[in-house]
Amino acid sequence: MTSNIIEFSKAKVRRLTSSDKRTDPRLDTDDRLFAQIVQAGNRADLAGVILSCVAVNMSAGGIQFRSNESIPVGAELDLWVDVSNRPGKFFLAGEVRWSRPTNEKDVNGLPLYFIGVQLKAGAATDFTDWRTFQSSA
Repeated sequence: MTSNIIEFSKAKVRRLTSSDKRTDPRLDTDDRLFAQIVQAGNRADLAGVILSCVAVNMSAGGIQFRSNESIPVGAELDLWVDVSNRPGKFFLAGEVRWSRPTNEKDVNGLPLYFIGVQLKAGAATDFTDWRTFQSSA
């Protein structure tokens, strides 16, 4: 029987280029995450919404994920990231830095979006553990 679990240590790492604004190398992934929209500026209807999403890549300072909801730039999120080869979830907080359509649709025919989140340190988050975990990948 074959496993669909990808070893974190064997995942593809995307190196930074001179035109890249990222501060940390990205690790390509397809791990599950949940995003709760804490606030979304003039989109008050999104506050409190929880989305089931799939991470595209992650680093010590940010996460890109795929969602069936467009989330506005500046929105504050709480994230629960379930890394496949680690027990438990990371609880993180961040701000949406960019959002764009993927030009794909989900199984229900709804458009999908890529969302880029910059992670923030917080007293009640796993930010320090996340950075340690990412640096050892």
